[in-house]
Amino acid sequence: MTIQHIAEKLGLSVSTVSRALNGSYGVHPRTIARVQEAAQSLGYVPNLGAKQLVTRKSNLVGVFMPEMEKESIREFDDIFATLRKALRLYQKEILIFSVPFTEYMPNSLTEWVRMRNLEGCVFMPPFAKNHPLIKEAVKLQVPSVNLGSAVGPRCSLVASDDREGGKMAAAYLIGQGHRRIGYITGPPDVSICEERYKGFSEIFLSETGTLHDSAQLEYGDFGGESGAVAVLKLLARAPELTAICCANDLMAMGAVMELARKGISVPQDISVMGYDGAFFTAYNNPPLTTVRHQYERMGTLAAEMLLEVMNGGAGRTLKLVPELICRESVNANQISTN
Repeated sequence: MTIQHIAEKLGLSVSTVSRALNGSYGVHPRTIARVQEAAQSLGYVPNLGAKQLVTRKSNLVGVFMPEMEKESIREFDDIFATLRKALRLYQKEILIFSVPFTEYMPNSLTEWVRMRNLEGCVFMPPFAKNHPLIKEAVKLQVPSVNLGSAVGPRCSLVASDDREGGKMAAAYLIGQGHRRIGYITGPPDVSICEERYKGFSEIFLSETGTLHDSAQLEYGDFGGESGAVAVLKLLARAPELTAICCANDLMAMGAVMELARKGISVPQDISVMGYDGAFFTAYNNPPLTTVRHQYERMGTLAAEMLLEVMNGGAGRTLKLVPELICRESVNANQISTN
């Protein structure tokens, strides 16, 4: 079985079939899908060794995920399925690299790219522009897509718009009648924390006419235990709070757990809101109101933008507005705030 048989079956030229089977940039995704389906039905099996010798391409993309020392939500899991599916449409296979987030060895990326002949790289959050791995990628000019905050001549960025997400969270809580809102943010050196709180603070000021009180701000480390500790600190300083907004879901779930331990009911006594939209938040008690990233779209767009850069395109930035998921952890505040 040869590509000539596939071309005859579909009424396409041999060159088009060849480019579709090679995942060549510029072939319409529907044509690629048709060719791949026909190849499978006809039992066509390419000689990958010969193919790589001719093209000098590995068709390998490195996907780099962080190893976190502390408890964290693996956004990689939500993005990976659509990323893999989109890359395989272009005949690209994935190699997964698990990288220590705080103990990255310099020049590791350069070795991985050269030893594995990687054609491109995808960097999962929270790898951001100041991380040594990303700095090395930009300097190396390996075609890449970052889902954190970096962009360069050969590095595109696709990310969730965290400032808009912070605005959504504040607008929803204020719309439910809350004015005395505590905020649990993440580590101060993480850009997404800064962006989310900035968005929250902007809406808080515009809707209430006052700045968000720094006494109603507490720091965590993204882990659930830190949310539990932070909520008690907030309530000790400001027992009048009617709602707690958290910069991620784990801290929110930790806060809900600790409040329950203290006999404080959510949402009857105080409302709690998370951020990220992890799938398991629907099974929290109570189900968690949260801001969810467009994970599926981010995976598909990351693959498409990587192919752009791999085929000579310049790095660019695309931010997606997240969505609000309203569940039972937030109640309307019936107490007058005047």
